[in-house]
Amino acid sequence: MSITLFSCDDGFGDIKILQGDPGQRIRHTLPSRAQSGDWYQAGLGTAAEESAVYETEGGTFTVGESLQAEDTRFSDYAVSPLNRVLVAHALRHAGARAPFALAVGLPLRDYFRANGTPNEGRIAAKRQNHLTPVRLRTIDGPVDLPVPQVVHILPQSLVVAMGADIGDEEDAPVAVVDVGSRTTDITVVQQGRVDFTRCGTLPDLGVAAAIDRFQGAVEDATGQRLTRNVAQNALIHQKPIKLYGQAVAADIVNHARAKAIQAIAASMTHGVEQQARTLADCAAVILIGGGAYLFADVLPWPHARAHADPVFANADAWHTLLEAQNP
Repeated sequence: MSITLFSCDDGFGDIKILQGDPGQRIRHTLPSRAQSGDWYQAGLGTAAEESAVYETEGGTFTVGESLQAEDTRFSDYAVSPLNRVLVAHALRHAGARAPFALAVGLPLRDYFRANGTPNEGRIAAKRQNHLTPVRLRTIDGPVDLPVPQVVHILPQSLVVAMGADIGDEEDAPVAVVDVGSRTTDITVVQQGRVDFTRCGTLPDLGVAAAIDRFQGAVEDATGQRLTRNVAQNALIHQKPIKLYGQAVAADIVNHARAKAIQAIAASMTHGVEQQARTLADCAAVILIGGGAYLFADVLPWPHARAHADPVFANADAWHTLLEAQNP
């Protein structure tokens, strides 16, 4: 019996699931939004959102986009019951059925120890996190969700860097800058080896920081409060902002947007170059993550380029690698 592979990039802001053969990839994105306890909400109408309640070792969680979500920015998020439930919810949404295999990642700093050897304890904890059962609460009682038969743990960004096409500059370093929701990670690889002295994480510096700054600027200019969703859609998707039925002037929104992106990009540039020492020697700087498109045009590195599919770059790299290893 064949086993379907699901590759999952379980970020602080979104859970990304990829499945399918080359050329027929299916992508799913769900926000990393859950709250401890039972906060079931049923909407009206066939298109209304319904929250889902899950039980697992370590707690009960309600998953739903309209919830006041718990903060995912804590050190053990990757091996937490909250993470387990969010991934299980995304797999359910993607249609995972037993038997299936799951590929999921760890940040480079968690996957490897300081001496460059794999952190087997952390890797085992991550694997066990997704082998621990999760149950969906229904009107007929809890239902066990399928558990992956195999869980592959891979390092984030590393496989992307190793698969980069750098032409005849095969001896030169390659940098991957992963601009996520809450953090920005820098990974530098040269001749198939990670240069750990040039890798690191910039905490609280990503898309969420830009949204915070943008939201504050618009609120200051209008004297009115914005919801987080309105600010996010205006910054990322350039949707208009309406307050009390009236559109906020485009010049206010555009100015706030440009200033927010420029300010975070400046902090990001400083942090990345401080960590990596320089990017001048790199054959390429590849931007991945949800913030790649947002910042690609304002970052100062002339050899930087957004990955062809930055949001799913990690998941696609893992999927491709595992398919090659298990044809």
